[in-house]
Amino acid sequence: MLFVFLERPNMLVEKRELFDIVWPGAIVEENTLHVHISALRKALGPDFVATVHGRGYRYVGPIPTRIQERMAPAARSRGNLSLYRPECIARDAEMRGLMELVSQYQLVTTLGPGGVGKTTLALKAAEELADDFQDGVWVVDLASVPDGSFVESAIMQVLGIAVRTDTTPLLSILDMLRPLAGLLVLDNCEHVAHAVTNVVRSLLSDATMLRIITTSQVPLGLSGEHIFKLAPFAVEATSESGRSAAEMFLIHCYETRGETLAADELPLVRQLCVRLDGVALALKMVAARSVTLGLAEVERQLAERMGELSTGWGDTPGRHRSLAASLEWSYGLLAEGERRALRALAVFQGSFALDGVRAVVGEHADDHLSELVRRSLITRDSGDRARYRLLETTRHFALQELARHNEEQDARSRLANHVRSRFEESLARWELIPDEAWVAAYRPDTDNLRSALEWARSTADWVLFVGLAAASYRYWIEAQLGGEGLRFAEAAVAFADDVSPHFRGRLLLAAGELARINSRDLRAIEALDQAVELFDADADDELLAQALVLLGTTLNFAGRRSEAAPVFVRLEALSSKLAPSKLKAWSLVSIGLWLLTSGEDVAGMAKCQAGLAMHRSSGNERGLFRSTMYLAEIIHRKQDHQGALALAEGILPTLRERGSSLELGAQLSNLACYSMALGNSEAARDAINEAWKYLPRDHASWHWCIIQNATELAARDGRFSDAALMLGFVDHCFDDWPDGRQPTEAAQRERVEAILSARLEPKLYAALRARGRSLSLFEADVLADFER
Repeated sequence: MLFVFLERPNMLVEKRELFDIVWPGAIVEENTLHVHISALRKALGPDFVATVHGRGYRYVGPIPTRIQERMAPAARSRGNLSLYRPECIARDAEMRGLMELVSQYQLVTTLGPGGVGKTTLALKAAEELADDFQDGVWVVDLASVPDGSFVESAIMQVLGIAVRTDTTPLLSILDMLRPLAGLLVLDNCEHVAHAVTNVVRSLLSDATMLRIITTSQVPLGLSGEHIFKLAPFAVEATSESGRSAAEMFLIHCYETRGETLAADELPLVRQLCVRLDGVALALKMVAARSVTLGLAEVERQLAERMGELSTGWGDTPGRHRSLAASLEWSYGLLAEGERRALRALAVFQGSFALDGVRAVVGEHADDHLSELVRRSLITRDSGDRARYRLLETTRHFALQELARHNEEQDARSRLANHVRSRFEESLARWELIPDEAWVAAYRPDTDNLRSALEWARSTADWVLFVGLAAASYRYWIEAQLGGEGLRFAEAAVAFADDVSPHFRGRLLLAAGELARINSRDLRAIEALDQAVELFDADADDELLAQALVLLGTTLNFAGRRSEAAPVFVRLEALSSKLAPSKLKAWSLVSIGLWLLTSGEDVAGMAKCQAGLAMHRSSGNERGLFRSTMYLAEIIHRKQDHQGALALAEGILPTLRERGSSLELGAQLSNLACYSMALGNSEAARDAINEAWKYLPRDHASWHWCIIQNATELAARDGRFSDAALMLGFVDHCFDDWPDGRQPTEAAQRERVEAILSARLEPKLYAALRARGRSLSLFEADVLADFER
């Protein structure tokens, strides 16, 4: 086209004439003409070619004296890298990795999802390596090339190769590059990957001194290709800077626009980086919008309409001017089967495994997943290579497409049924593998479980909702999310009449154990009584044994001995039939604790020791922790405070190493109580100072217990008025708690009462306690010395 224009400067060249001269005999869309005019203006400058609207174009630039020299620069012209000024922020490690690959191999593809920063990294690496290539660096941007048939001509334009009639474009390219030791960067290859592959294959075999970097969302698939996968910016803070790479990039983009970030805006920066998965293009857009709207307003808008994130940049490709446009570009390159699979997979919250893909996508799931991974729209999960995930920006776009195609209900229903099957399987597997491995296997599906439960509830699919709640209770307990699990279980109980007696019994068993874990003993007894009746009718000995263990233990700790006695008679008969297992271990411990409270110390300790040993052998570490805590409590009630202390201290090292924060905090709180019963205030103080850091300060029973421990310590330290105020606060808390104090807490309160009533004048003591009942939770924590 340039030759055509230069032959008739300042004269109109009509569109039809251009088509006939440049593409004789071919059917070419007008858009193709626009693409090449745009490329010509980019190469020469915007004022060289004028548009005559509706007719054609006119060359209005300067007339060169030697056209051939302008069109075909000398072979050692050092390329066109000087036209680009890449600014690569917070990518030092990635830069080193890419440069090392380019130094070793002839072809390196920088692979990653759209907007992740592949072009910037590739150009910066080329700039850093430029001195190593004596024949220069060429950058060919293929973003505006409409299809593969124009790849060779785009390369020729950049290299300045004249069009010849006596050879093909590919041979012309090879003729120029064959003798050169240069670097060729082919940018944005994904939509013309097949044509790029053909060109690069020839270059690899013919131009052996040439090095090639391609950037793409899909690999070329050549045998000599080495892949450098570029992930989004990390959103986890580094130990050196205290900031993540994503934060550093966003702050840089923000401050280059003349703004200064305030200290109180840093949490918003971190929040935005996490929400956008560290995707460079999205972060750059956020910085641009935040300059005018402010970070807080942009965060609010993103929470509602992430896909609308855009900028007014006029000097970038269209797909880089909005987040939706960038994703539409990648989505548009997919076959319909892959599009449908991507839409369906958007219902997963977080990561997913192959069995989940098959359940939600259906036919050809493996093939579709493979292609989506190849195209960088789905990535391997960094924490578990057997799982996959969508970037949150991609997921948001795919969810919109899912709704637009009226496919959401079917996809979410498939996901919910898959999750139910997975967690029903988890109940059987819990008996077969150690606790730690069991929790690790199911933890990645926590968000998918939540999503499935909410979906079943929102659609009033009560059979599915009840099934999910009953199947997942063990996970909520073992993952230390008992409060959340109890809320779901109690919500499901309201609709349990819609399911069979067997599933109703399983749900009540779940609600009972979750209530027990949450110190809701009265609710646990109510649910477990009903579960026992249903399992009796169902003749399911294993589930009946589980219900009896929980019911008997709860009644025993609540001091309801007459009700507990027949439960343990039945449990002993059932327990003898159980094979060694986690359930058998719990049965032995439960029966042993009952015997101890009944005064049969030798037989009770023998049962407990056997149960603890079976917990160890079955890998039930959390069962071992809780059983030991229960045993220490019973021994403490029997006034063997030293024995209780020894048991509590014995499991502390393992708890610190592998236990949950709640378990550790609860054991330390109990240990403080045992220490004070022995008169050792300093040991109690150390335990309390550590325990309050781990226990949830959620205005529930464990929180009140640790404040009561601090109350006794204050009384022993001579802070009688503070202790009286705190005692009033704790009394007020337990007044509204249906279960009241456990016997251990009741005994401790009696000790505090004895100290304070002996040291304070009765009217003052009563007044302080009355005033303490109106304290806020924060004031109580301050008095307990938890808000130092």
